[in-house]
Amino acid sequence: MRFKAIPVAAAFVAIAGSAQADDGPCNEWREAGVIGDLQCQTADGGAVIGGAARATEYAQVFPRAFAAFADYFAPSEQKVALVVQPEVSAELTAALAADGYKPLPWIDNETKAAMLRDRIVAQVEAQTASLPEAQRAAVVQQALAKAEGAAPAHADPEMEDGAIAHEIGHLLFNRYFDGPETGSADRTGRYGSSAPDWLDETAAVALENDAQTRSRYVAAREAYDADGTVLAFPLDTYLSMEHPLLQSAQALKTLKRGSTGAVMLSGDEADAFLEASGGNPAVFYRQTRMFIDYLMETSGDPRILNSIAQAYRDGGDLSGWLTQSGGENGLPETLEALETEFEAWAKAKLADAAA
Repeated sequence: MRFKAIPVAAAFVAIAGSAQADDGPCNEWREAGVIGDLQCQTADGGAVIGGAARATEYAQVFPRAFAAFADYFAPSEQKVALVVQPEVSAELTAALAADGYKPLPWIDNETKAAMLRDRIVAQVEAQTASLPEAQRAAVVQQALAKAEGAAPAHADPEMEDGAIAHEIGHLLFNRYFDGPETGSADRTGRYGSSAPDWLDETAAVALENDAQTRSRYVAAREAYDADGTVLAFPLDTYLSMEHPLLQSAQALKTLKRGSTGAVMLSGDEADAFLEASGGNPAVFYRQTRMFIDYLMETSGDPRILNSIAQAYRDGGDLSGWLTQSGGENGLPETLEALETEFEAWAKAKLADAAA
């Protein structure tokens, strides 16, 4: 029996600066009765709400993420609130919005483990209802032990911090690309901002930490060793495709009841989610990681992503940007030449790593 979990965030946020005691907006939200007895820490530009054991560590992710976004794109003025709960009530969401904050619901490792355990127990007990109690208990314990042995990557604190930074990148890029007003009609069918999905994901993956980056390259090397795969998608497909999780993410939004939340799926639900998405998001992410590194390394410019994003904001695309600016940045001037050079760069990277 297999069990796996896929947390899906329904909103993206960030915080910056050092954590402070319960004050400022925390007092306001507590007096309004929207955070109950939850702990609340403020930071420059944001807040962490919830009683997670790693709350203070979460707060330290945000200054690093904000600094990286400023290096790659531009400083952000987005105010944020990381809410360490599976759901953010409609009342809290409204209170945060009134103060200019965006909520990010986050399932911490302790809660995630408890949720997964409950799901496993319920599923196994339903499947073994005809067995004697002692046998049922033994099967439950076997299933729990197997799940523990195949714990999700987010059980690693470094990987969890990298995942939070990833979601921060989405929010900051949404504000950067579309401005402070969000939710317009032309974005209802989008994964993130009104930019192409590859560019949205570039901003998120660029903010990941070293642990996440290593995991992307490990996955890429495994694919290369297995069948010689270098790029999962031709470049023209990659630049125009929808995010692999877009359709399923939209479907999950219908499960929310006026609140903002994160959904955790396991077993058959997780398999169905990935199948409905029409693609493997991990493959999309690893190609994005290599594309970021290729562009920065080849151009020698850490702000090359900002230049490309500005071209899209002005109504252009990567092809037009290459024609105008590719040569002066040490890059090819056509998409065809870019794909050839990018694939050769990636193959050399993966071959060296395999050796």
